[in-house]
Amino acid sequence: MQTTRTSLPAQGATPTTRTSVRAWSWPRISGTTLYLTALILIGLALRLWFIAVNDIDPRFSAADDGDYFQRALRLAATGEYVDNSWLIRPPGHVFLFAGMLRLAIMLGDPTLGIGFIRAAHVGLSLLLIPVGYDMARRLFSRQAGLIFALLMAIWFPMVELPALILSEPLFFSMLVLHAWALVRWRDAWRNGVRAWPWLAATGVALAVGALARSPALYAAVFVLAVIGWEAIQAAARGDHEGRPYGAARGGPRGRPYGAVFSSALLRFVPAVLAFLLPFALVIAPWTLRNYLTYGEVVLIDTLGPVNLWIKLGDAVHEGRGENEAKAILAAIPQAERQAFVSEDIGRIIREEPARLVQSFWPHFQHIWKAQFVEDYFVKVSFFTRPLREIWPIGLLGDALWLSFTAAAMFGLASRPREGGFRLLALGWIAYACLTVMLIHVEPRYLLPIWLFTALYGAAAFGALWNWLRVRRADRPAAQAQARAYLRSPWGIAGIGLMVAFLTLFFNYRDYPAILSQGFQRERLRTEALAALPDRQAAITGFEQVVALAPTFIDGRTELARLYLAEGDYDAGWAALGERSTHRSDVVRGALARAQDDDPLATIYFEDAEVRAGEDVQQLAMEWGLQPPTNTVQLGSGVDHGYVQGFSFGERLPLDVNGNQLSYRWLQGEGMIVLPLETAPAEGAVVRLQMAGSPLGDIPLTVSVNGAETTLIVRSKEWRNYRLAIPADSVADGRIELRLKAPTFIPVQALPGSEDARLLSLMIASVTVE
Repeated sequence: MQTTRTSLPAQGATPTTRTSVRAWSWPRISGTTLYLTALILIGLALRLWFIAVNDIDPRFSAADDGDYFQRALRLAATGEYVDNSWLIRPPGHVFLFAGMLRLAIMLGDPTLGIGFIRAAHVGLSLLLIPVGYDMARRLFSRQAGLIFALLMAIWFPMVELPALILSEPLFFSMLVLHAWALVRWRDAWRNGVRAWPWLAATGVALAVGALARSPALYAAVFVLAVIGWEAIQAAARGDHEGRPYGAARGGPRGRPYGAVFSSALLRFVPAVLAFLLPFALVIAPWTLRNYLTYGEVVLIDTLGPVNLWIKLGDAVHEGRGENEAKAILAAIPQAERQAFVSEDIGRIIREEPARLVQSFWPHFQHIWKAQFVEDYFVKVSFFTRPLREIWPIGLLGDALWLSFTAAAMFGLASRPREGGFRLLALGWIAYACLTVMLIHVEPRYLLPIWLFTALYGAAAFGALWNWLRVRRADRPAAQAQARAYLRSPWGIAGIGLMVAFLTLFFNYRDYPAILSQGFQRERLRTEALAALPDRQAAITGFEQVVALAPTFIDGRTELARLYLAEGDYDAGWAALGERSTHRSDVVRGALARAQDDDPLATIYFEDAEVRAGEDVQQLAMEWGLQPPTNTVQLGSGVDHGYVQGFSFGERLPLDVNGNQLSYRWLQGEGMIVLPLETAPAEGAVVRLQMAGSPLGDIPLTVSVNGAETTLIVRSKEWRNYRLAIPADSVADGRIELRLKAPTFIPVQALPGSEDARLLSLMIASVTVE
C-alpha cells in the first residue's frame, strides 16, 4: 500500500513530495478467538463422529422421535399440522423439523431431511460454545468462560444432543440463549444504556424453548425474579452507573424504604413488560390455535398434567399398570383430557397427598449418578446407542460431570457476585429436580441441572485458576486468602455441600466394582470376537461374558446369534433368557423361523421392526440370519434378512378364493438378497411380482448381480416381471437385486390419504425360476 505525503516547505523553498510504502499486515487475532475457533472445530468433529456411528433413525421408531418425524413430514408435505393421537404435544421442534424436511422436498430428495435436521441441531450446538464463553465471562471471569466453553464443546451430553430427533436440542439451545440474553440485559441495565432489546430476546428465546418443552413456560417466573433483584439494586443505588454487585451493601444509602420500593417498581414494570410481551406474543398463536381446535384453554400441551396423572393415578397406584391408565385417557375426547387429569390430580392431592412424595428419594438419588457409566455398565442394553464406539468421550464426560458438579457446590454456595442470576440458576435446578422426582428420571430431563451446575462448576474452577496465579506471585497472600475463605460461612457451606454430594454419589452405586466388572466384560467380549471364525471358541468366550454379566441382554443376544449359526436352536433360546430388546427379538424371530414356526417368527420380527428405532431390515441382513431360499414373499412377516429399504409389511384384502397377498412398499432405494437354496439352471430368471404407484406407471432401475436394466412398472396393476440372471454371476450361490425408483408422499399426492411415508412401488415376491 502506497501513501503520498506532501511536506510544507520552509519559507522560500520549493515544495517536495515524499512517498512511503506501508506493508499489508494481517489483522490481529486474539488468543481467545483462536481458542474458541479451535473448540468449535473440535466440537464439530466430535458431533459428526457421533452422528456417523449412530444407528438410531426416527423413520423406524415407535417412540417420541418417530411421532415427531411423521408429524413433521406431514406438515412439510401438506402444510397441515396434526396433533399426536392421544396428547397435545409442544409443536416447536416439529415445526423446525418440518422446515428442514420441506427444504429437502424442494431439493427433490426428501431423504436428506434427517441430515438437514441434524445439521440445524449441530449449528445451534456449536453456537453455544462462544455464547457460553461470553455468558460465563460476564458472570464470573474470563477463565470461567474459557472453561465453560470447553465443556460446551467436548462434554458427552453436548456431543450426543444434536443427533437426537427430539425436542431437547431446540429446548436446550433456547435455555442457554435466554440465560445469555438475560446476562447481556443485566450488563446493559447496570451501565445505563438501552437494555430492553436484550429482555425482548430473553422472552423470545424462552418462549421458543417453551414451545419445544413446556416446562420452560413456567420458568418465566425465574426471569421475573432476576429482573426484580436488579430493579431493587438499581433503586438502592439510585442510578444506573454500572457499579459492581455488592457496592451498595447494607441499605439504600439512607433513602426511605418506601422511596426505594417506588423507584424499584418504576424500573421493574417496564422491564417486565419488555420481557413478557415478546414471550406472550410467541406463545399466544399456539394457545389460540388450541382453543379454536378444542374449545379449551391449553397454553401449550397436555403432556405434563397427563404424565403426572399417570404417575399418581389410581390404576398405577393399585397395581393395574400404566397401560390401563392410558386406556382410560384414550376413551376421553382429546379436548377433555387435560381438564379430567387436572381435576383427578386435585382429588388425589386432597385425599392422598402422600402419593406425591412416594418416589422422591429414589428419584433424587437417581439424578446424581454417573450417566454414561449407568448406560454402559448398569443398564441391560445399549438400546441401539453407539456407546461402545464412543466410550472414550463418554467416560471423559462422566469424569467432567463429577468434577464440575462437585466444584459447583462451592460456586453455588459462594458469596453472590453475579447479581440476581443465581436466582435463575437455583430456580431451574430446583424445578428440574422437582419434576423428575414427581414423575420419573430421564437423562434428557436433567439438562437444566447439568447446564447450571456446569456453569457454576466452571466459575469455581475459574476462581481456582485465578487463585493459583496469585499464589505464584505471592504465596503467603494466597494462602491467607484460602484460609480466610475456608473458614468463612461461604467456604464451610461449600465444603458441606460437596461432601453431601460425594456421599450421595458414592452411596448410590459401587462405582469401583461396576467399572471393574464392566471393563472385564468388554475384555472378554473382545477376546470372544477375536476367536472367530472358530465359532466354538467364540461361543465359549461369550458364555463367559454372560456368566459375568447375566443381566446384559446385548451379550446374550450375541451368544444366541452364534448358537443360531451353529444350528443349536435350543441353546439359542436358552441364551436369550426372559428379558428382551428389539435386537434380541430379531434373533428370537430368526430362531423361530429356523424351526419352521413362522407365526411366532412373525410376531417377533414385526414387533421389533415397529418399535426398534433403527433399521431392523438392515440389521437382519448384516447379521446374516436368513436361511437359504430361492423365493421370498415380501411382507409375510418372515422376510427379514432378505430385504432392505422397504416399508413395513402389508396385506391386501382376501380375494374370492380366500387367498391374501402380502407385499412391501419400496422406499426409493432398496435391496433384496437371496442366498440360494439350489443353484439356478442355465437360462434361469428372477421373477418379481410388482405393482406401481397410484400416480401412474413408474420406472424401476434394477441391478441383478451387477447387471443393470430399467423396467416400467404398471400403475396399481399386479404383474410378473422377469429379469435374466447374468451367466456365471452366482458362483457364491447368491442373487443380489438393487432397486431404485422415484418416490412420492401419499398424504401430499393423494386426496384423503393419512400416509406420510416416502414410497415408490409395491413388491410382493421375488423368485428364482
